[in-house]
Amino acid sequence: MNGRLLGKEGREFALKALDLMDQFGIAPTPENYSVWICFASDTNPELCESLKSHIEAGGNFSESVNNDLFEQYFQWKAIQDAVLESGGVMCRELGVVKESLEAAERDTAAYGAALEGASHELTATPDAPGMKKLVESLVSATARMQRRSQALEDRLQATSNEVTQLRSHLEKVREEAMTDALTGIANRKRFDESLRRARRDADTKKEPLSLILCDIDFFKRFNDTWGHQTGDQIIRFVAGCLTRHAGESHLVARYGGEEFGIVMPNTTPDVAEQVAEKIRKTVESKKLLRKSTNEDLGNITVSLGIANYHEGESIEELIERSDTNLYRSKTEGRNRTTTDGSRERSRSAA
Repeated sequence: MNGRLLGKEGREFALKALDLMDQFGIAPTPENYSVWICFASDTNPELCESLKSHIEAGGNFSESVNNDLFEQYFQWKAIQDAVLESGGVMCRELGVVKESLEAAERDTAAYGAALEGASHELTATPDAPGMKKLVESLVSATARMQRRSQALEDRLQATSNEVTQLRSHLEKVREEAMTDALTGIANRKRFDESLRRARRDADTKKEPLSLILCDIDFFKRFNDTWGHQTGDQIIRFVAGCLTRHAGESHLVARYGGEEFGIVMPNTTPDVAEQVAEKIRKTVESKKLLRKSTNEDLGNITVSLGIANYHEGESIEELIERSDTNLYRSKTEGRNRTTTDGSRERSRSAA
């Protein structure tokens, strides 16, 4: 009875998920279905809250938004699955190596016994036929030991190769889980991880740390006018501009939607502002055409906010200050860069 009810309930959740996906114009991919079946069945509170907020705010569900949702709530499962799979392979490999070592131990003991026996026979068998037989016995035992040693060496080499491949596989899975699918730059998870590490290094090494947040101006208008595919084209274009001007030690990430972040270890506010201005001017100067029709998309600009880390402050406080400066860039006309320093200058002028 319970099984039948559970099956019926499961089908209802599935239908509800498909109905919601159809309602919001979401492609029925396995990734999107994973998100919405959780929402329909209310099995992931954080995901449900995020989706509810997005719906209530009137947000659209573009390909980039859907990818963000899947990456945020499901991509880590890929790492977990890969780790479990690798653990199983390693257990099997270690089992084989253990058996090989035990066999080698037995063969070593047998070889030692053969040598000990040969020592006794040398004193008791001085004649030539006896010596020949003894030498042949020792040669045979030595050959067996060599074969066993070679087999063990081959097994250990194979295990070493397997471990190397597993390490490479895990690194690849982790890299994919930390990369934004649309742009190829770091995603929010890697951004958070990088910023935490940079903050720790800044405290330890007493070096400066700057953070840039960047947002595409009037992005919703572009999406509504030209469609989500063109919106995705613009996002990729801006991501490329950020990557081109960021330093080697900087991490460029898609912070969310049309917003980006650059974590800048050992970077002073002045250098951060120079980078931000190069990005802003590059975006503004490029003429972007719609790929499908070659139509001119008009002027695309970005607004940026910069904050420099204050020793002892939290990651949240640093992000909030950078976000506040970004908001000022937006409210004061867009297509501009606002820093902590420019806010101070503005207060002084007032």
